[in-house]
Amino acid sequence: MGNICATILYMSKVQRSLRNHVHHIDKKLKFRVRLYSIIALVMLGVVLYEIFIKILPLEFAVVGIFIGLLLGIISARMYHLSWNHDAKKIVSRLDVIGIIILVLYMGFVIVRSRLIGYFVAAPVVGAVGFSTTAGVMLGRVIGTRNAIIEILKEREII
Repeated sequence: MGNICATILYMSKVQRSLRNHVHHIDKKLKFRVRLYSIIALVMLGVVLYEIFIKILPLEFAVVGIFIGLLLGIISARMYHLSWNHDAKKIVSRLDVIGIIILVLYMGFVIVRSRLIGYFVAAPVVGAVGFSTTAGVMLGRVIGTRNAIIEILKEREII
């Protein structure tokens, strides 16, 4: 229990510190993270609604979100984040590995319904796909946020 409390306290300290140094993040990157956050929250709201009205079983939603989180954290790597010495900001760009991940991610999006259809009944496929996509968006936010924190720590800003 002590480790959990220590982790929560550390995370809140990092979050407060990150808020104080948001000026070190490029506008486009901030916009992208905020957009992904809003989309993830809306989609999670829809998933919760589908659970509440019993369209989507809770277990399927949890598995979909978990798989989506993993895919989202991986796909957050699409954009390479780096420190721009002139602007003194974190900027993002698409690199070769990012392009490969983008192509793989687009392939997943195309076959997502078919892939999910192998594991769940047809009426639930859309809802599970939605929960997976919500997890992906949330994972992208988490992955990008972690990369930003890592760069700020390397620069000894936080």
